[in-house]
Amino acid sequence: MPKLPHEALVQLVRHAPALIPDLLWPGERAPGPVRITAAEFVDLNFAEHRADVVLGLGGAQDRPDEALVVEVQVERDPRKRWTWPVYVAGLRARLGCPVTLVVVSLDREVARWCAEPIDLGRRRTTVHPWVLGPEAVPAITDLERARELPELAVLSVAAHADDPGAEHIALVALEATRELDDQRGILYPDFVVALLGRVARTALEKLLMANGSWEPLSDMFRKPWLDGIASGKAKGKADMLLKLLQLKGFAPSDEQRGRVLDCRDEAQLDAWAARVLTATRLDEVFAD
Repeated sequence: MPKLPHEALVQLVRHAPALIPDLLWPGERAPGPVRITAAEFVDLNFAEHRADVVLGLGGAQDRPDEALVVEVQVERDPRKRWTWPVYVAGLRARLGCPVTLVVVSLDREVARWCAEPIDLGRRRTTVHPWVLGPEAVPAITDLERARELPELAVLSVAAHADDPGAEHIALVALEATRELDDQRGILYPDFVVALLGRVARTALEKLLMANGSWEPLSDMFRKPWLDGIASGKAKGKADMLLKLLQLKGFAPSDEQRGRVLDCRDEAQLDAWAARVLTATRLDEVFAD
């Protein structure tokens, strides 16, 4: 399945740090306030290492009761098995509190690799990563819960994009994240769409059309289509449909252009526009 880029997953955690304790201890309250703390560690040779996210649990800002080193892993990287113990030991020495390595990996094979114990020497000292794999992330299909936890809703799409009914999880995530009034409202819908394969994306388009809220799910198409909707007229949608066809590289005939411009049925215009995204030939768009 398509994968959410490493940095995108890191941003989800940084925007909602309580997400990690909620997944580690489902149904329980986090042990104290959850805070993001500095993520850099320096070894004896002064070479910088940087963890993805470091969370302090409880206590004071600079002296938490417990800390979590959170690493996002989208693929195998043998170097991490050398640097992860540095993060744990360095943070433990700096903060003087228990430290746990938590790895978020939504690929089952990579998650299994991440969960293997790290032997530091002669099996006398071992680091056991606590891995949050796809099975640790619930499938969010309730809109109210998605609105309360939009980052979890997006993470749910990432974890279950290959599951049957993934389009319903994506629909809930889209509805929740489009209501955000900050940068997340711009980025998260793109994250959701990027995660879906072609079949799930097509199914999602159909769900949006059935709900009367269809709009293109691609950046290339979204703005011109919304501009057309803003006009509030079928003619505006017709004009935008022709622009979508042009963006896709289709060259409608004079008869097809006239058919679009003369159409006053907004539902029909929506249906044609939805087909533009998946059509490989122009006649697929206007097929009866």
